[in-house]
Amino acid sequence: MPVWIARSRRLGKVVAFTIGTGLDCAKNFYISAKRAIGNIGKIYTDGDAMYKSAFEELGVSNLHFVASGKSETHLIESVNSSIRDNLARFNRRSKRYSKCEKMLRDTLLLFFNENNAVSV
Repeated sequence: MPVWIARSRRLGKVVAFTIGTGLDCAKNFYISAKRAIGNIGKIYTDGDAMYKSAFEELGVSNLHFVASGKSETHLIESVNSSIRDNLARFNRRSKRYSKCEKMLRDTLLLFFNENNAVSV
């Protein structure tokens, strides 16, 4: 199950995350991030079309930029690496995995709160 993570450069921490797929998940993800930090200046994502559709429906497509290089994505990739390094259930090719969304959510909440990263 995909995990969407929002990291604020200004605050220097993860501010929101969502677990799931689809357009509604993408919209809820933006709403969670906006609620956590208020004004959002720019949104950098990969080339997934789901972001574009969600941001157009929410009327914030002018803030959305598809990342063209490492300078926009290296911080979130670092967060992804930390998650995989520290949480067994997120390791690639691991025998330990979770199908339960509640366990994924609880594990991420503990991880981010322990690392003083998120307040969701």
